[in-house]
Amino acid sequence: MKKFIYGLLGFAAISLTSCDYHDPNGDKFGNDPSIGWVQFKSEDISYGTATPGAESTITASVPVVIKSLDIIDLGGNEFENNPVNDGLTVYYTVEDIDGSSSFINIPGSVYIPKGELSANITFTVPATAQISCTQFKVTLTSTSNANVTVGFEDHDIPTHEFLVGAYDLNAMVGTYNALRDGQEQYQCSIVLGEEPNSLIVNNIYGIDPNSQTTIYVNEGGIISFPEYTSNFLFVNGSTSIYVEGFDGLSTCLNGGSVSLNFRLRSATTVYADNTLELIKQ
Repeated sequence: MKKFIYGLLGFAAISLTSCDYHDPNGDKFGNDPSIGWVQFKSEDISYGTATPGAESTITASVPVVIKSLDIIDLGGNEFENNPVNDGLTVYYTVEDIDGSSSFINIPGSVYIPKGELSANITFTVPATAQISCTQFKVTLTSTSNANVTVGFEDHDIPTHEFLVGAYDLNAMVGTYNALRDGQEQYQCSIVLGEEPNSLIVNNIYGIDPNSQTTIYVNEGGIISFPEYTSNFLFVNGSTSIYVEGFDGLSTCLNGGSVSLNFRLRSATTVYADNTLELIKQ
């Protein structure tokens, strides 16, 4: 199946105070402007992919951020704290979810140099690890500064998941369980298209098993659509309705999954946006 990795690493910290505002960090972190918490920038899954049989390596990085609470002045206005970093090492562990991440040196660490606001937790994935789905979770455990914790209350995002593997368009062919907008359930099928890197999704909206919607997939698993006039769906009265696609992603999650974002439209009317999650049977 397909797997992918992307990423980047962000970093932010804490600022000085003044007598005109209430500093919410005062009773939590003290007055040291280098105090705060470290977390991942988002809860998104990162992906990495390679072409089967190709001698290549993937270099992937995880988004991490160190921050503090914003300052609130006496008028109730919020101000983002300015970063202050005297140099920080962030430690992490890696746990397998599917497959083996034995190619990664763990436990590991990443260093954010003094004065820098970003750095990368970087993983190099050899070609031998790109032949099947590998899914693993990175968990931040501690930092070199006792005043910078891992996570803080509702801002806590201490883990980040990765998917790594080989790109294979043929592996996306098959029957899928479909969930549209988190409510409508039905079945779709995917077959190879006639154009390079193209696939045909049958029954994308769940109302016509014979409907055919074209999508394109690049070697990173990123999905795109042609112009909406190329994706006729059905006739409503005397009006032709089409699928206007935005983007999508193919991964090896759950044995193979496809996520699509699109909406229905005519030549003059656009309808609500739709999300479609496809899990291969």
